[in-house]
Amino acid sequence: MIDFIPISDYTPFFHYSILILVLITFWQCNTGIALHKNIVSINAVWGILFTILLIFYMGLRPIASIFGDTVNYAQGFYTIQHSSEPFIWTWQTDWLFYNLHAWFAKYSDIHTFFLLCAFIYVGSLWLAMQRIFKSYYYIPLLVIFSMFTFWNYGVNGIRNGMGASVFILAMTYINRLPIAILLSIIAIGFHKSCTLMAGAAVIAWFIKNSYFYLLAWIGCVGASYAAGMRIQNYLANIGLLGDDNRFADYLTGDNMVGEIIQMSMVFRWDFLIYSAMGVFVGYYFIFRRNFRDEYYHWLYNTFLITNAFWVLVIRAAYSNRFAQISWFIMPIILIYPFMKRRFWKNHEKILGAALLVFYAFSFYFNIVKG
Repeated sequence: MIDFIPISDYTPFFHYSILILVLITFWQCNTGIALHKNIVSINAVWGILFTILLIFYMGLRPIASIFGDTVNYAQGFYTIQHSSEPFIWTWQTDWLFYNLHAWFAKYSDIHTFFLLCAFIYVGSLWLAMQRIFKSYYYIPLLVIFSMFTFWNYGVNGIRNGMGASVFILAMTYINRLPIAILLSIIAIGFHKSCTLMAGAAVIAWFIKNSYFYLLAWIGCVGASYAAGMRIQNYLANIGLLGDDNRFADYLTGDNMVGEIIQMSMVFRWDFLIYSAMGVFVGYYFIFRRNFRDEYYHWLYNTFLITNAFWVLVIRAAYSNRFAQISWFIMPIILIYPFMKRRFWKNHEKILGAALLVFYAFSFYFNIVKG
């Protein structure tokens, strides 16, 4: 466990580290060297080192309430650890996560378990970016690390983070379908919400018209604003996620007594604006710059489907947990075209400016507001 950093400074240390890395990368872009082969090679090596450091920093954090559900997982871990009952594999909701949780409680310790969680969460994203962008993966990975909810889903919404990152990795194996399916099953085993991501990816693979999804997203914004609570109540009543009552409770606000409601049940204009950044960037490159890349179109369409679902339930308690289903894909939507084609003579400078724009939301929420 890392205990030499004060708990109150633990999360800010990560956020300020990301700020420094973003500013360094902006400087590289502004001077026109960011995409030079020697700088790319240096950044690639640094990306490996930083990823390893981040895995240990995140995984060996103290057990403290400032890290949200970390303490809840730890409490359950200790309960199992002191129980006389043997480990038995079960097939409950989020079966893979909870079986790993129980196994480590019986045969290991809590810090090793959280280290494994961090390895899966961060390592899957590193591998996914390396597979998509090869040696140029560092800037896309930095965009992911600078996402304003990235840290939170490594220490609080751990199951969601692990599942989504593994599913992002699965999406890089689309041409090797057995591996993609296996990784998707693993992702769903970590968190049931990945079923929605998988369903959206399948739909987007067969129905490829991005204009259709864009119009549908806009329509969902209007419908949610006009009749959001009625839509949420309907989705809660039909049991969209089977016998998992948490989904219905989040939508209606029921059974929230005694919990700290992280997100008010109101129309989240701030989150909508954040999501709209991904919608606009994809629209700009696909429709305005005629960026023809089948893989990017598939990612963009999957993002639109998953984000449209969140828009329909935008007033739900813990709305960010539904938004996160699409927000994990959004950093790739933002950065992919910049890394695959030169669109301007001063491409690097525009890339640098874009990085600052992409990071602005995180800077406000994680550093300014703290």
